[in-house]
Amino acid sequence: MRVMRTGVTAVLSAAMLLSLTACGGSSSSTSSDSGSDSTSSEIVLQDKTLDRMAIWPMNPEGDAEDRPELKMFKEKYGGEVVDHLVTFDERLDAITAAAMSDDCPDMTGLEGELLPKGFTNGLYREIDDLIDINGPGWSDLKPLLDLYVVNGKHYVPSPLVTDGGILIYNESTIKEYNLEDPRELFRKGEWTWDKMLEMMRTFTDPNDTQGGQFGRYGMDGWNFAYTIHTTSGVPFVSMNSEGKLQSNLMDPSVERYMNFLSEMKQSGVIFPKWDNGGSINEEGAVSKGRILFFDTGLWAYSRYTLKEYSMGEDASFVCYPRDPSSDTYYRSAGVDVHMVFGGAQNLDGVRAWQDCRILVNQDPELKKETEALWMSQDPDNGSGYSQDDVDFYYEMTDLSKFTPVLDWSTGLGVEGVDGYTLTSQIWVEDKPWATVREEYAPMFENAIEALNAG
Repeated sequence: MRVMRTGVTAVLSAAMLLSLTACGGSSSSTSSDSGSDSTSSEIVLQDKTLDRMAIWPMNPEGDAEDRPELKMFKEKYGGEVVDHLVTFDERLDAITAAAMSDDCPDMTGLEGELLPKGFTNGLYREIDDLIDINGPGWSDLKPLLDLYVVNGKHYVPSPLVTDGGILIYNESTIKEYNLEDPRELFRKGEWTWDKMLEMMRTFTDPNDTQGGQFGRYGMDGWNFAYTIHTTSGVPFVSMNSEGKLQSNLMDPSVERYMNFLSEMKQSGVIFPKWDNGGSINEEGAVSKGRILFFDTGLWAYSRYTLKEYSMGEDASFVCYPRDPSSDTYYRSAGVDVHMVFGGAQNLDGVRAWQDCRILVNQDPELKKETEALWMSQDPDNGSGYSQDDVDFYYEMTDLSKFTPVLDWSTGLGVEGVDGYTLTSQIWVEDKPWATVREEYAPMFENAIEALNAG
């Protein structure tokens, strides 16, 4: 195993409690660049070790079983993955330092703050000669993979579509207040911004403080205002066909969403964490019927979760709703990916690893292994999913049922010029969109111009 020379302390992060599947990476190989015409059957690993830098480990702890793709990598190629762990706060500096070192790992995580520069400055490596984008399994994912094309090159080898954000709710609460089940609304094509807001208004009562320190609120969570913005179909910053970033702050769809966001805030249905030390609600707020929807990621959806977003036995989840003025569901499409470092040396190992990942995630029989982990009733290793949870996951991540949208604003490189800051001006500061747009549009344009020029 090569010794990393980044000076980074290896610390386990709990940020990735649950992922549909995961991947790995790192090491050196005698076959550094075999070409895209290689098939998995032709890959013979001279170097069987992949070095991987990430905030969570690929290798299991204790008596836990190997993830399906790691198990296949070991059995099919005789490979192993060596984890180099960094903390969440260290990750950006650690990835950048590792990319410039002589002992560069092979794989790492995808960080929005490093995009798109990470694609053009060699931090991340293109993948067109490592996987067949138009081949079995991968071709079904083209709408997702094509979002990350820069200068005609693909960079993100995600073998599946993940949630991109969910709303957790409790079915008992839905029934108690005679509300329609959001999953069924989605299945009928009726899950919209307006329907969601209507439900939150029905549920919300700040004065109902029975058994708690606060009333009932329709929504809580950390980043709802930003994460749902792609449901308008237009991100704050997109990339055009020429590979240049462009601002969309003047687009009518963005205006429609931001005005809706303002309406939500003004309606009083959001738990006012800005008046409560910036914290989310008390432990078990969803399961206790104090919060109708909790905005988070699928990683937090476990019937055994005992943290502040505990959900209860009747928990359920739904994807974000659509703009009622559109017949199409748009939203962010999450990726479950390990990026290839620009200085990766074991490219045959990377090819073999990606072969394992696409097989595990696309082969019907192999996918059952992953589903078994979701539905496991073991609190230490499983999440206690119901069959409908599994079925709905596939429904909401089906690329034939929604159009993925990618916002590039997090990588503009200017502090305070990003989608999170933009939405917080309305969500927290109560400013009207017209005022926010007038203030921020020039800053976005300047940041984009500088980035495009560089």
